[in-house]
Amino acid sequence: MILILGSSHDDVLYYENILTSVKRDKLYNKYPVTYGKLFNHDIAVVSEVYTSYISSVVTSYFLQKYFVILAICVGTCVAYSSNLEFCDIVLSREIMLSDVDQIAVRPVSLGQIPNGFKSTFKVETDIKQIMSNALYGKVNRFVEGFYYSSNTFFTREEQLEPLKLYGGLTNISRDIVFDCTLGGMAVACQLQHVAYVGVKVVETRFTKRANYQDYAKVLLTYSSVGKAVASAIGAICRTDILEGK
Repeated sequence: MILILGSSHDDVLYYENILTSVKRDKLYNKYPVTYGKLFNHDIAVVSEVYTSYISSVVTSYFLQKYFVILAICVGTCVAYSSNLEFCDIVLSREIMLSDVDQIAVRPVSLGQIPNGFKSTFKVETDIKQIMSNALYGKVNRFVEGFYYSSNTFFTREEQLEPLKLYGGLTNISRDIVFDCTLGGMAVACQLQHVAYVGVKVVETRFTKRANYQDYAKVLLTYSSVGKAVASAIGAICRTDILEGK
């Protein structure tokens, strides 16, 4: 199975519409799930997941119940770096859990989970390559970005002080985005040794919210991203690159 997880229903609408043999359910009576097939491969599409806490729980449920070979986090992100533009597509390169702070208690760095985890999660090279190949030619512009993933929606510079002091935010000059779900998925997948990736659209810049006209453009970009993700799933289903991972 391949798991696709988004926040709003808009995030996952494209994927729901291209599935066959569709069955719908609600996980924990809260989170809508659409089961179906794409390229004769089992797909589960989940929405209404707005925080990394919940994305971790939802992802863990599927990893324990099904043989998941890949988890994909879709939707929108907030651009922090000046080189990123509205409606850019950001393919995850690394993810940091930006609201985990145990510096005063345990000998770990900001974002690090004790007992063997590093402070950042790197997406597997094979997955990035498959997704990059699928994005080329299907979207106007995409970059490989560094995700600071948190349960907090950052809106003020003072919220970022811990990241600047301990999280290396000032050391990375390009391709930085914020989101609220990819980190939870990364943790769950890392624990179960399952591949994961985030492919999100820049909805707005830091401290500036999108208006209705801007969001309409984001929705148009979703279809291009959806076509690329579907193409990547097709490539994965034609190979055994992920089998046994």
